[in-house]
Amino acid sequence: MSGGFTPFDKNSYRESKRRRKQALIEEKTGRILPVSNPRRKYIALICVCVILTIAIVFGIFTILKNNQKSIPETPEQIQAESEMLLTVVDSANPLDKDYVPNLETVNGFRVNRDALKPLENLLKASKENGTELKIKTAYVSYDEQEEKFQSELKKLTQSSKYTTVRAEAEVLKTTPHGGQSESQTGLLIEFDFLNSGSKAFLERNCVEYGFIQRYPENKTEVTRMNPSDSLYRYVGSENAKAMRSYGMCLEEYNSYLQKQKISE
Repeated sequence: MSGGFTPFDKNSYRESKRRRKQALIEEKTGRILPVSNPRRKYIALICVCVILTIAIVFGIFTILKNNQKSIPETPEQIQAESEMLLTVVDSANPLDKDYVPNLETVNGFRVNRDALKPLENLLKASKENGTELKIKTAYVSYDEQEEKFQSELKKLTQSSKYTTVRAEAEVLKTTPHGGQSESQTGLLIEFDFLNSGSKAFLERNCVEYGFIQRYPENKTEVTRMNPSDSLYRYVGSENAKAMRSYGMCLEEYNSYLQKQKISE
């Protein structure tokens, strides 16, 4: 059948109706309305979805990366690290020259990974209390410790009448040989007290964060080290609280645990 008949098209009809409506509004308002482009809106929506997806994936990746902990390679290493929390290090119980714990950095100092979070929390609490603590020393390698010992020994022999043997005995009370210092564990922290309240805050609250005063004045016969009010050892909060409750230093607490184990 010939002629100018065109089949009815709903889309064309809707578009024609929309244009007539738009022309009427423009005529009344005197403003030219922007031309609607459904395809452009669709593309914009896709772009927004893609950007949001990328942002979510990146956020999840960042969180996982920040929370990821380096896991020891073997079960033996895991056990060794757990046991190190209560290990006494001295001339009778030295560490191997190549022993290096898993270390993390806090305020520019390397510390044992196990002590990282408790130490950060302790420093934060002291600052919020107005009795800010600073780290003075932390992890020291075998070679660095031996160098410190030799340096102190040289100073003492040159500035006193001590014999080398007597001078060495005196130095060992504060600065052990390499391998004989708990600084090599990364668990022994020396603090710097910035004000009069810092020392009192640390003494009062240390066990809540898993730290003990390593060389108290009333335990020198047991530790065989000169007393220090600034050297603190991380042992875990439960152990620290028990040691304070029993009035024990680390050596005594280890002996107590061994006796408990034997009696079981």
